Amino acid sequence: MLFRHFKWFAAVGLAVLVCAVPAAFAAPIQGGQATLSALIGADGIQCGDKLFSDFGYLYGPDMPAASRVNVACITVAGNLGIRFQGGFGDSPGGGPSDAVISYTVTVTDPRFVITDAHLQGNAKVLGGTGIMSVVETFLPDAPNTMSIYDIVPGPHTQADSTIFATGHTTLHVQKDIYGLATGDTSFATLSFVDQTYSQTAAVPEPGTLGLLGIGLLGLGGYSWRRRR
Repeated sequence: MLFRHFKWFAAVGLAVLVCAVPAAFAAPIQGGQATLSALIGADGIQCGDKLFSDFGYLYGPDMPAASRVNVACITVAGNLGIRFQGGFGDSPGGGPSDAVISYTVTVTDPRFVITDAHLQGNAKVLGGTGIMSVVETFLPDAPNTMSIYDIVPGPHTQADSTIFATGHTTLHVQKDIYGLATGDTSFATLSFVDQTYSQTAAVPEPGTLGLLGIGLLGLGGYSWRRRR
């Protein structure tokens, strides 16, 4: 009797596990594009050896909803990354508009670490005065920042980059998109912003190097004994 009940519980437990596995371990989107709303709460998007995951989005009042923002894999100057494309901006009248996109980037190939980050986009103020900017941070992993902007009247830059003090296998990224049209006929606009990453070979940890040295010494001793 006990054995029959055990088999029943085991069968039910196995069925529940099988049903749960696909949801828990669903594969990320591979190398294409998706809407930001589809990526929030999902397993992310895989671009080469970079996994972009844990997406979050806050916005208002003139910034686009997550369903109107496209996310796509890109390669710029040999560096892998993602593009955010949507009608980011601020219309004349009223206060500023702001959007914050957050995500995590992970190098899935253990041989490499991220050393540099690159940012570019088409921030522009049209028809009058105002500001359109993107400010990038990497908290709490690194104190680095990047920014692109168009300030009218004032400076303008469409690309920025930063070098990390140490290599990272994972970075938490925050992208703040800010627009303010200060003139009665001006528009602050941004249709896309690109984020790419450079990487280099990971340096083995001291403990790994020590084990490698011991292994080489052992091989050397074994060869010496065979020659004798």
